[in-house]
This record gives sequence, C-alpha cells and structure tokens, in this order.
Amino acid sequence: MTKPLINLVHANGFPAGSYKTFLHEFDNDYRTVAHNQFGHNTGYPIHSSWQHLVTELIEFIKKQDEKVICVGHSFGGVISFIAACQHPELFRGLVMLDPPVVTGAFSHLLSFIKRTPYIDKLSPAGKAKNRQHQWAENTNLVDYFSQKTLFKNFDPRCLHDYAHCAVVNQNKRLELTFSPAVEADIFRHLPTNLVQYKNKLSVPAKLIYGENTNIFPIKHFIRFAKLNDIELMTLPKGGHMFPLEQPENTANMVKQLIKDW
Repeated sequence: MTKPLINLVHANGFPAGSYKTFLHEFDNDYRTVAHNQFGHNTGYPIHSSWQHLVTELIEFIKKQDEKVICVGHSFGGVISFIAACQHPELFRGLVMLDPPVVTGAFSHLLSFIKRTPYIDKLSPAGKAKNRQHQWAENTNLVDYFSQKTLFKNFDPRCLHDYAHCAVVNQNKRLELTFSPAVEADIFRHLPTNLVQYKNKLSVPAKLIYGENTNIFPIKHFIRFAKLNDIELMTLPKGGHMFPLEQPENTANMVKQLIKDW
C-alpha cells in the first residue's frame, strides 16, 4: 500500500531544504514533498492577503495528483490553512506549526498599519530587508549563522541543512537564494482577513505552538483555534523555530496527530 504523502510548507526565508533533518523523521511511514521556496515566481506576486502564494501552493499540490497532509511552519501554516479552506478536496489534513494567525481587534489594527511604513517596525520586515545576503567565498556560514539570535537554538544538523540549502556560490561570492527583499515583502503582507474563513475548514487540522514562542501572545493561537475548531497543542520549550530546534520531538508529535489520517 502506498505511503501517505506529506507536503512540507516552509517558513518565510527558509527554503524547504532547511527541513531535511525534520522530514527524515517521517521516512519510515510517509513520503514527503515540498516546494522549495515561495515568493520568487513573478507569476505569483506577493500582495496583502498572500492569495497568489496560496495559489502557488495549490498548483504545487495539484501536481502531486493525490491528497496530501500539509505540514506548514509559520508562513507555511497560514497559506496551507487558506488553501485547505479553498480546496479541501486536495487535503487529507493540516498541521500548522506556530503560524502567525491574527484575528479580532488586532487584525483590524494591523490591516491599517500594513498600509504605512510602520509595518517594518512592527513586523520582522525591517530586519529582513537589511539582512546580510552575500559573503566571501571562504566564509564558514555554519559558524556565521550560529552566532545569530535567530539560529541560536537550532539543532546543529538543521543549521547545517539551512547553511547548505539556502546559499549558492555565485560570481565567487556566497549568496542567499531566498531574497531578503522578498522575505521582507512577505512579512509586510501578513493576512489580516483570516476571519472570513471561519467555519470553512472541513479537513482534520491541528495547531502546534512553541511554549516559548515569541511570534505573538498565545491568546492569538487560542482565538484562531476556537474560530476554526482546531485542536491546539504545545511543544514544550519550543521557540518559534521549533521544527528546526527540536526536529525529532516535533516530528514525533506530528506523527502522533496524523496517524489516523
């Protein structure tokens, strides 16, 4: 019997290859696929509700020619949720990992701020647009990234995965494949219209957030989960990047949740 298919949808700025160690944990019981990076195809431009990126995901899933279990991290969790609401026939189920889901009064405020330069201060866009993206050819990028706050709790294997999949040698320089300008633009256009999908999710779904996440106050996960009848779980000691900090623990939790899908 064919193994079920998991489709990994990456976090903003982290190409799918960053999750190699995490996805390896599923090899015994599942097949896995992933679109390498969203936001870089001009046919699917970035705009205020990420709809074109959702469409990019939907088109990728259609090419698999079978239903998938979507496991989406951060940005990936949000576009997977919207895609599952719009095309449930493509999904066996959905697992959202620390997704930036905003509803209620804050979504209205954010909707206004998105139209102003202040979004770069409120969101990670400001840091992303100024991210260093080139290095000398002989730079040890594993050492370089390990000094950065974002990567400080990464599993060493996941840090290695990221350093080797997210960088190419170009014109005798090392350069990020995921454009900082694209990453910043995705952050600037965080969907603030998720309430319109209330009661539209018809596939099994779970949401796991890190105990120590700093993406939003936990109340945002709770409100979103209640609106959509999604079971909420917590990964102990996990930060926002927990799939790359605790790949085995995260994979084991996901496998337990999806075993009957």
